[in-house]
Amino acid sequence: MNKINYKTLFFIILMIGLITYLSFTFKIASQTANKLYEVYLSGKKIGLITSSNELYNLIDEEQTEIKEKYGVDKVYPPSGLEIQSVMTYKNKALSAKQIYEEIKDIEPFTIEGYEVSIKLDKGNKKFYILNKEDLDIAIKNTILAFISEEEYNNYLSGKEVDITEEGKEITDIYFDKEVTIKKTYISTEENIITNANDLSMFFLFGTTNLTDKYEVKAEDTIETIAYKNELGVSDFLIANPEIAGENALLAIGQKVTVAGIDPVSNIVVESFETENLSISYDTKLVYDKNLDASKTYTKQEGKKGLAKVTYATKEMNGVILTTAQVNEEIISEPIDKIVVVGAKNVVYYGNTTYWAWPTSKPFRISSHFGYRIHPIYKESRLHNGTDITGTKSDNIYAIQSGTVTSVGYNGSSGNYIYIKHNDTYTSTYLHLRKQLVKVGDKVEKGQLIGIMGNTGASTGKHLHLGLIKNGKYVNALTLYQ
Repeated sequence: MNKINYKTLFFIILMIGLITYLSFTFKIASQTANKLYEVYLSGKKIGLITSSNELYNLIDEEQTEIKEKYGVDKVYPPSGLEIQSVMTYKNKALSAKQIYEEIKDIEPFTIEGYEVSIKLDKGNKKFYILNKEDLDIAIKNTILAFISEEEYNNYLSGKEVDITEEGKEITDIYFDKEVTIKKTYISTEENIITNANDLSMFFLFGTTNLTDKYEVKAEDTIETIAYKNELGVSDFLIANPEIAGENALLAIGQKVTVAGIDPVSNIVVESFETENLSISYDTKLVYDKNLDASKTYTKQEGKKGLAKVTYATKEMNGVILTTAQVNEEIISEPIDKIVVVGAKNVVYYGNTTYWAWPTSKPFRISSHFGYRIHPIYKESRLHNGTDITGTKSDNIYAIQSGTVTSVGYNGSSGNYIYIKHNDTYTSTYLHLRKQLVKVGDKVEKGQLIGIMGNTGASTGKHLHLGLIKNGKYVNALTLYQ
């Protein structure tokens, strides 16, 4: 038996391997590489197609329902769809229809539009629109909810208003938060606002569907409806633009909207405003010890005065934040009414027939008693007093004789004073810079008790005057009617 020549065997095996390798290599080299497109959805590989445009066109052709719903001409792939061109020796590719059927129920398709972003203290608030022009209209409509169209047009044109006469010159209008807009592809699962009217509503109320309705009853007024539904009268009128004003008559059974405004970003208006303001007269009591206690008579009739006052004012959503006198011209001084009261065998203390005004005159009411969106806490709350501002002097006076029952400070009221006048009434004075009385003091009507300030939860210098009647807060202005 012949011995195996190992060198010969190794050479034979090597040659066989080389021939096999070369035959395989030349076979591959003889094939042509194909350009195909790999489709991915949210990072997951879906398959190969021969044309990306064919898939895009098919999506656009098939999604007629989306086109009709949004009134658009073109529909685009899902935002998570990626198509990459590849060179491959594979020659089997899926059809565009097969890929479409695979992806149509996984991720929503997109349409072209705009993302609007509101920069908040914590994060951003985003919403989507189709037309940039709708945003311009909505912003204008939001502004016109708080100022007149004439004032707005004067501002846009740069027209100067003669503030030596009655009128308002707006110096600036802006959002209190940064608003940005960018073009993008929007998922059809997003809440997309498709027209200017809905966008205007969204800007004011934070929704495009005002469903809160109220049916007017026989005893209702605009003021009582607003109060029942925790709204300010101005908010009610904004929600019901077809109602002419707060004194408009309502029909029994009429359906009105009772939604509170909740702007996506607050509108701030800065202005100079000149007004002719009446100066109310005070009623002075003179006690006659020779006159029977059941007798009273008017010794002198009162007469209102008149002043022309110019204010620098900053408002947010129609609510005055700060206002300050920049000019005052007294045209006529008020004349006090003098009433003689019988005091024979009687000692009067804290007579509540007539009340003094707590500030100097003239003045402005920046916020009335009733529900409102709180300018700091940003929620609907009962404003249980009357905010008075725009006075020349910061002196605060007791509106009636009485006893000081509370003097202190808290984070909401700031520096405060409470005065009890009798078993029925207690008056409150909030946001003071300084208190000039202490608990237990007996004060006279019209006595200086404090200095107007901006302490506590306050947006500017003012007096919050409150009135408690039989343990319940009521509108203090009813005392002066």
